Amino acid sequence: MRRVVVTGIGLIGPTGVGLRVFWESLLEGHSGIGRISRFDPSPYTCQIGGEVRDRSYEELLHPRQLRTTTHATQLALAAAELALRDARLSPTYYDPALIGVSIGTAIGGWRDLAQQHAILLERGARRVNPFITNGTPNHATGVELAGAFGASGGHFTFSCGCPSSLQAIGHAATLVATEDLDVCLAGGTESPLTPMIFAGMGRTQELCTINDDPEHASRPFDRAHAGIVLSEGACILVLESAEHAARRGVAPYAEVVGHSSSCDAKGLYNFDPSGGTGARAIHRLLQRTGVQPTEIQYVCSHANSSPAFDRKETIVMKRAFGEWGARLPVTSIKAVLGHPFGASGAFQVAATALAIRNQIIPPTHNLEVPDPECDLDHVPRVARPAHIRNALVTSYGYGGVNSYLLVTEPRCQAVTSPSVFSASASTNSGRAGEGSIASNQGRCRSD
Repeated sequence: MRRVVVTGIGLIGPTGVGLRVFWESLLEGHSGIGRISRFDPSPYTCQIGGEVRDRSYEELLHPRQLRTTTHATQLALAAAELALRDARLSPTYYDPALIGVSIGTAIGGWRDLAQQHAILLERGARRVNPFITNGTPNHATGVELAGAFGASGGHFTFSCGCPSSLQAIGHAATLVATEDLDVCLAGGTESPLTPMIFAGMGRTQELCTINDDPEHASRPFDRAHAGIVLSEGACILVLESAEHAARRGVAPYAEVVGHSSSCDAKGLYNFDPSGGTGARAIHRLLQRTGVQPTEIQYVCSHANSSPAFDRKETIVMKRAFGEWGARLPVTSIKAVLGHPFGASGAFQVAATALAIRNQIIPPTHNLEVPDPECDLDHVPRVARPAHIRNALVTSYGYGGVNSYLLVTEPRCQAVTSPSVFSASASTNSGRAGEGSIASNQGRCRSD
């Protein structure tokens, strides 16, 4: 089994375009949540969300892609371009037959389908976008990515709710580890900010209704957590074998060493109240990778400000880690990011990789008074320096889907080339701007 490393990260979300603004937002608490501007939200109980307001990413796309693909696919295409640039990976450095695509999304092109359905009713069939039928299904994003980057090694789409992108990354790591691929573009994309979703989830009272204070509406683990704040975005990682990265002289952000999942199997809206199903999946993962529970220094958690999900996270952590769970930092990035459904796990992996690179735990913002049932170390409001050797990323979904990814410090020979962080799209050339927030030497395991 080959070692699998993360060498590139591209992301577009409510905090902006690129890694610099994303990381700074996580550390400083600069929220990407605001009042919805894409449609009139006043008829809905929830009127806030995390919109991608910086549209400079469109400069990375071909005009044809803007006409023929959905918003979710456009976000993914741009994020993948940023990830490949960050990894300094061009077709010169990879065999197309050995690069693949593994993408997660919960709802795919629903937004665009709803828009075209309205056009059909108002203006007739001849005004409907002819590409909408083939462009809307969830698998269309991966197909477009494979075509754009010549990835003929395989295409895989995961759609299992919120854990979709974490499942996709776990599968991609397996493909690289088993030598099916040398490189895989893996991650998730989501565009759920539509009237239909706000109407439906508003009726089930799952969305936060703190409309007068959007920046503080998402409150993971806090006593005042009042529901999900939806957001949109895409995060794509470049996963490749450590040997492939070393041949290119690129130091990785982190290493992906294992993945596991389970299902509570109690229907769409019920969880395993004991946390045992999730805990067993974590135990399998740790046993398979040879990592002891006490060797986990950080958990980047799913916690999305829904009381049910925040409390489930706490229950599973206690069941899985026992006494160590009381000392284990378990934080959430959702106060800043919002909750981008199936893309959530990919953003969490990006945050974890940056935490390992910088040896800093991003805090849980908007956590003022903890929910009594969420009584772990959630690192409230202020980032914490730490030696992060092993980190766990968690993701949970409706239907009791549980997904876990183990991410570690890379075992590598450091290189001295500078890091390239795609911070924004250049208005002159249409290429990503460059900046540096950390040395590309990173930190490497000694074993």
